Amino acid sequence: MAARTIDVHAHVLFPKVMGKCGQAGPEMGLRNGVQFFRSGDYVLENVKFVDAPFSNLDRRLELMARLGIDHQVLSPNPLTYFYRQSAADGLAFCRANNDEMAAAVAAHPAQFSGLAQLPMQDPALAVEELRRAVGTLGLVGSYVGSDIAGRTLTDPSFEPLWAAHEALRVPCVVHPAPRDAELAPGDVAQMRQWDLDLVVGFAADETMVAAQFVFGGILDRHAQLHLHIPHAGGNTPWLKGRFEMALSKRPWAKGLLSRPLDDIWKQMTFDCLIKAGANMEMLVKAEGADHILLGTNFAGWDQDDAIVASVEALPIPAADRDLILAGNARRLFGVRH
Repeated sequence: MAARTIDVHAHVLFPKVMGKCGQAGPEMGLRNGVQFFRSGDYVLENVKFVDAPFSNLDRRLELMARLGIDHQVLSPNPLTYFYRQSAADGLAFCRANNDEMAAAVAAHPAQFSGLAQLPMQDPALAVEELRRAVGTLGLVGSYVGSDIAGRTLTDPSFEPLWAAHEALRVPCVVHPAPRDAELAPGDVAQMRQWDLDLVVGFAADETMVAAQFVFGGILDRHAQLHLHIPHAGGNTPWLKGRFEMALSKRPWAKGLLSRPLDDIWKQMTFDCLIKAGANMEMLVKAEGADHILLGTNFAGWDQDDAIVASVEALPIPAADRDLILAGNARRLFGVRH
């Protein structure tokens, strides 16, 4: 029986990859009764990683059943991109994580598909690992950060990677990392107040990703590349009109793209991890049900326990609700269950 619900925003941590990135760890455990997770110099406390749905597949399956999630496209944890580590350490971790991802999928093929982590600090190694992860391990796409040790994704060195995605016919998902964990050092204190790095920073980073892929010509040059952005695309859906205005009026935009923006825009999808009600309705109306996917941030701080019910309550045709709940994920990620 085909999955009725497919969650595409579902991070996972594998206990077997702890310590696989040299001195950067990662490491998770208990200190003085408080759970912690360490990635390099970044330490996160009071998040349930140990023996929790985040890292225990049996507990994950139990929680999926309670939330009405039939299948998940599992993704790496953004805390473990390790782009600031050496290419050798980054590759070692990526290979270990991708191997564990493939093992989880093999153990539960009806419930899981998996996305690959790539050593983006070395684009050639990233291409090599993408080919291994997809061609040998059977993973269904890549999962990368929005900042690569200070380089943007428009860097020409990444062009072979986008071409490899096209050749393999797999999408790329871009998810930011917390600013303290991966982004360039700077004044992050104001972003940590009120968790603004998560609440506001992620949305800003995701919007920048869309701008880079559009204005940087990545999607234009790679017409078969598909980009998926979580958290409802940050602010991207609300800014399409600004993108159009810039392309029509700014001097630098003349002749910038070889194809219409509407065609390029169709190469992007977003998840529906946004407040239920009018916000979700606006998202679907703006982008169309065929470009919105179910995403829960499973086991994360902002997991939406009622998101399936929220989609089911949308005032749209049943066929469109089915696209959001599973149909689009089945098409984009090749989920066969």
